[in-house]
Amino acid sequence: MYALEQDLARRRIVYPRPLATLPDIVLIEVPEPFATASLPLGHYYPIMVETEREQRELDHFLASPRPAPVVPDLLDRRPTQLEAERISIATYDPPASGWPFVLLCHWPRAYSAVVQDPGLFARGAYTTEVFETLDELTIASERILTVLGTGAPVEITLIANQTRSIGHA
Repeated sequence: MYALEQDLARRRIVYPRPLATLPDIVLIEVPEPFATASLPLGHYYPIMVETEREQRELDHFLASPRPAPVVPDLLDRRPTQLEAERISIATYDPPASGWPFVLLCHWPRAYSAVVQDPGLFARGAYTTEVFETLDELTIASERILTVLGTGAPVEITLIANQTRSIGHA
């Protein structure tokens, strides 16, 4: 039998939430045979985990024997339990060397509900982008803020993850 944790999801790491009102992110580095241009940076698969119970459920899912590989989308279409009153833009620093930066946007239901394709939002509330460098993440964050600031007034919360220092003197 086959288990995702032995192959497709063998290399993964948890990005801890910067606030209790945001999810942890389990980032899977998808190996070459399964990588595709539709994945962030071509080979990452982010999973938003909102509770310890969900983390246990995901771990069990990845360890469960099955006849062949499947997409690890156990939580992707499950509705969020974490409601947002305003758009939250959060940065997740790499928890270990060699991992990328993650930018997460948590969208209030009023925003995600007007989109034609509900598949654009993980759990009906989240979008993510993955970046090799902090500079790339900063540029993308500024671009999002510029776009959001061009229309009707919106309320935005920026959350910078400060779990580790960038650089040294």
